Amino acid sequence: AQAGAREDIAGQISVKVKKRLVIDLEETEEKLREEVLGVVSSSVEMTLKGVETVEQWYDEKNGRYYVLAVLSRSSACLDALGRLRDAESKAEDYFSYGVKARRKGDLGGALENLLKAKRSLLDAEGAKGIAQVVCPQVRLRAEEAFRELEEALSLAKVEDEIREVRRALEGASLEEWTAAFGYALAERVGEMPAVVGAFTYGETGASGEFGRYMTRAISSALTQAGVTLLKRDPDHRGIWISGRYWEEGERVLVYAELEGPGGEVASLQRAIGRDKVSYALKPTLLEEMEPLVGSGGKGINLALWTDKGRKPAYREGEQMVAFLKADRDCYVQLIYHDAEGRDFLIFPNRFRRDNFIKAGKVYQIPGPGDKFRFTVSPPFGTEVLKAFASTDPIPTPRGRFVGGGLLLMSGPTRDIVEELKRKIQTSAGWAEASCPVNTMPAR
Repeated sequence: AQAGAREDIAGQISVKVKKRLVIDLEETEEKLREEVLGVVSSSVEMTLKGVETVEQWYDEKNGRYYVLAVLSRSSACLDALGRLRDAESKAEDYFSYGVKARRKGDLGGALENLLKAKRSLLDAEGAKGIAQVVCPQVRLRAEEAFRELEEALSLAKVEDEIREVRRALEGASLEEWTAAFGYALAERVGEMPAVVGAFTYGETGASGEFGRYMTRAISSALTQAGVTLLKRDPDHRGIWISGRYWEEGERVLVYAELEGPGGEVASLQRAIGRDKVSYALKPTLLEEMEPLVGSGGKGINLALWTDKGRKPAYREGEQMVAFLKADRDCYVQLIYHDAEGRDFLIFPNRFRRDNFIKAGKVYQIPGPGDKFRFTVSPPFGTEVLKAFASTDPIPTPRGRFVGGGLLLMSGPTRDIVEELKRKIQTSAGWAEASCPVNTMPAR
């Protein structure tokens, strides 16, 4: 075999010596050295099959431990050919997916799959190199997969396709990019109905102009792709889609999450040049909203969601319904922070005063028999639905009653939140939860 090929094989074999030391502090240093030598054991970790250790010894003079590994050519040949067939099959599949995605306009998905095809081809070449050394030539001539590799997908062909996709991505507008993102999401949604929620900035839980654009554009793209969009899904029978975005160098990364009815989660991430995004990324009044987006507590697990999921988006005229569930009997208050920076106590209110909830039961606010509704109206933007829970009754915050029986709370948002948290944290159990809410004008 050629020396270079033998070196390639050697590079596939990794010998790792694991030392187990038995230390007795009362023993002498000399005794300790004997103990160390007596308990050294080894194991071999390989990416190339057919290698086994046949001998091992310790060079006390140089302080080195040696392991002799022997290669079984037949086992290594079977492994290399198996890896070759597997890598070749993956390369063909990824290339096919990439070409189809490009034809559909999903340039991000095309690039992702083409890069995977390239990696698989490189894996195939590596397996081929090993097979040429360890397999008998008669076996290679009879191996169909080995012959087909010579005529199959070439690395140059894949790289040409990658260059074309990258050029197209550089010239794509924001609208084209978002439409492609929506079509890629549609493939993951499949035949299920869906609800599109908010896209928020980083870990803030708040949306900027770009986040609101994403909600509108993704909804439009999904509709064009044939996905049934639900106006509300309180029982979580469809897919809840929401996401977040952030800056990374000269790019804007967008991460979408798809949560299924059984709690299963899929995701999709794409990037676009910052210069292509004309919308503001960061939310306004971010510092003011910061205290509202926290969650956690002590002794109570509190869940809060809406009829459109955990990061909902509503249009003017739509009605919002909130849902609460705790694992312990407790008292609850719901606060709504609107786009103008005002804070309302929306539950309890004049129409529904009892805010005690039982453990394990889902509460709907407003419920079917309630005489109040939460209807979306101007101003629009990022808003927050905030819940506080306590095992002790929660004092009513300071403020004045306005239309609809709601309490307009007095003071800056941060002061309101901190005061409420001080009051509930003295109880045996307390919790807080929040939902960012995106509100937009009617179509």
